[in-house]
Amino acid sequence: MTEQKNINQNERRNVDTFKLAVHRTELANRRTLMAYVRTTIALVAGSIALTKLVEDQWLNVVGWGLLPIAVISLLIGIDDYHRVKKSINEEKQDGGL
Repeated sequence: MTEQKNINQNERRNVDTFKLAVHRTELANRRTLMAYVRTTIALVAGSIALTKLVEDQWLNVVGWGLLPIAVISLLIGIDDYHRVKKSINEEKQDGGL
């Protein structure tokens, strides 16, 4: 009886550990998306600063060049978020959650 109880407790710990690991991974995925969003905001802010506040023509071109880079950064972040989220959900299904 005691051996069966120990096995059940160990299985429960393993399930709890798996649930916590999945939750940590989901939170890390969200933090990564927010980092992409912060990067995009910084690139857009830099672009606006260069195009509006600086009179040099070359820096104006650089400012306009930052905008597509910002959009690409955001799209990569969104794609990465959805790809990892799908992988996490598949792992949840395989793990029985």
